[in-house]
Amino acid sequence: MSKNLDISLQDNTGKPEKYWLYILSNSKPNGPLYLGDTDCLYARMNEHLAGLRRDYAHYHRLDRLVYFEVWTDHDKFVARLRRVRNWPRDMRLLLIESLNPNWDDLLPQFFEERGNRNQHDKKQVKAA
Repeated sequence: MSKNLDISLQDNTGKPEKYWLYILSNSKPNGPLYLGDTDCLYARMNEHLAGLRRDYAHYHRLDRLVYFEVWTDHDKFVARLRRVRNWPRDMRLLLIESLNPNWDDLLPQFFEERGNRNQHDKKQVKAA
């Protein structure tokens, strides 16, 4: 059994060192998009995949990570997040395609095996 890669690094004060901006989709560019932010992408993706978050991503079954950015400076992260949230859809599509032109699921970068994404249930997420 493989282990999941925990990417939520913290300093000695317990304050997160990384801030993530991410976009979820369920299909190619014609489908819905969800722009999210978190200080632990691993935990947040577990929540999305286990259905623990009853939000837009859940109701539209957005389970494909198509874009992400990681920041260490909180102020710059917040400024970037605000900018991207105010962008029209076509600019978000260009952003996604700049990193991920084929709209591949980027989640396997965070789980050692693609099969692990289907093995996360609510019990495992609560224990994480």
